[in-house]
Amino acid sequence: MASTVDEIKRLAKEKLLRDEKVAGVWDFIQIATGDRHTYDESLRAFKRWRFQPRILSARPSISMWTTVLGEPISMPVGIAPTVGSAALHGDAEATFGRAASRAKTLMVLSSVGDLPIETFVKKVPQDGLYWAQTYLFRDRRNTLHIVRNAERAGFKAIVVTVDSPVEHKSVGSKNGPTRRYLDILFRTPVANIRFMDGQEREFSKEGTTLAELWADGAACHKESFCFANWDELAWLKSQTKLAIVLKGVVSADSARQAASFGVAGILVSAHGGRQLDGVPAPLDVLPEIVHAVKDTNVEIYMDGGVRTGNDVLKALALGARAVFIGRPALYGLAYNEEEGVDQVLNILKEELSITMALCGCSTISEVDRSIVKHETEFHPKL
Repeated sequence: MASTVDEIKRLAKEKLLRDEKVAGVWDFIQIATGDRHTYDESLRAFKRWRFQPRILSARPSISMWTTVLGEPISMPVGIAPTVGSAALHGDAEATFGRAASRAKTLMVLSSVGDLPIETFVKKVPQDGLYWAQTYLFRDRRNTLHIVRNAERAGFKAIVVTVDSPVEHKSVGSKNGPTRRYLDILFRTPVANIRFMDGQEREFSKEGTTLAELWADGAACHKESFCFANWDELAWLKSQTKLAIVLKGVVSADSARQAASFGVAGILVSAHGGRQLDGVPAPLDVLPEIVHAVKDTNVEIYMDGGVRTGNDVLKALALGARAVFIGRPALYGLAYNEEEGVDQVLNILKEELSITMALCGCSTISEVDRSIVKHETEFHPKL
């Protein structure tokens, strides 16, 4: 049995590439834009921080319980909104929802995923913790469709992705995938976009390929990528009492503006390196964002590059309340279906527990900046 997320990634790749019918799915999971600089740096950033453990401080019992927006979770690791799971499993995002529920943590449902939100809620435990991700769609009815269903189903927050006014067209070639992913066929792609070009959408019985879906000028493409603004966010805030979390913030100025606007949370994220290449690794910008909103009640989360329990603890030490995983969840699903997602979460939980004990932290509240130091602090100045 695989014992690390990297091993699960390797086995998932081998499994998918053995079957030409699904080989493109691996390419889709690994897509990054430009020269893949942001994607690569998001992984490297964790290596630039070192632990400085507290001696004689660990206790036999380690608790990883914490809260997000007042809701308890068993560990500070949630599942990020993802796309592509339907090509790996018939229940698509519901597999992640069930895995998150078993692990007593949270899952964020993507608005442009493969499972309608109404279907998702019928396939997951009703007592699970779920947030709904959305864009500020061109047609507000699409945003409201997600929000109203989230409210009825007991979701606790709306996660608004704010880093994608346009699609980045340059898919990185350096160590990157081929473009066979464009032939992936989805039965109900971007299932929660219900209105296109002002008309109610009809899903093709034959499904739709990614190439057809995201072609320039395609209605779905125009609806997903649109130039939203703070007025649109104000409109959304006026439409719901659910907490709003902004996803895609990578600067202190934007964080301060979001905090003054009244959002409940900020998810520091570079979109998995799939949008603007060259933005900082989320971990690199995390400390300044935490500092920018330190006098507010805004909670800070992070995604991007998390692959180990060590990574989780470093992010927490730098101020994140919780982290989210996207690709690792897809690796688990590709490797061993729903059980593989369970394995990924269990691996991260066990690794985090061990790392906390070795650093002298018995609870999440004991984790702070004192247990990490940037590598540059160990190099003497010339």
